[in-house]
Amino acid sequence: PSSDTENTYGDVNCDGKVNISDVLALNKNLLAGSALSADGAKNADVNKNGKPDSADVMMILQAAIGLIKLS
Repeated sequence: PSSDTENTYGDVNCDGKVNISDVLALNKNLLAGSALSADGAKNADVNKNGKPDSADVMMILQAAIGLIKLS
C-alpha cells in the first residue's frame, strides 16, 4: 500500500486479513524489537498517531475478535 486509502489497518503481517497473528506480530515488534515491513508498520498504526504502540495492539485485538471495525 502506498497511500492511506490502500492501507489495510490492522494487517501487521500483511497476509490480507486481520487476526490474532497481527496482534502477536505487533507485540513481538514492541516487546522484542522484531522488524515490521514498511507496509506492516503503516497497517499497525491503527490509531494514526504516527507510530505503532500498545494502544494499536488493543484496537487490533478488538478488531480480530469482531468488537470493532478498523477504517
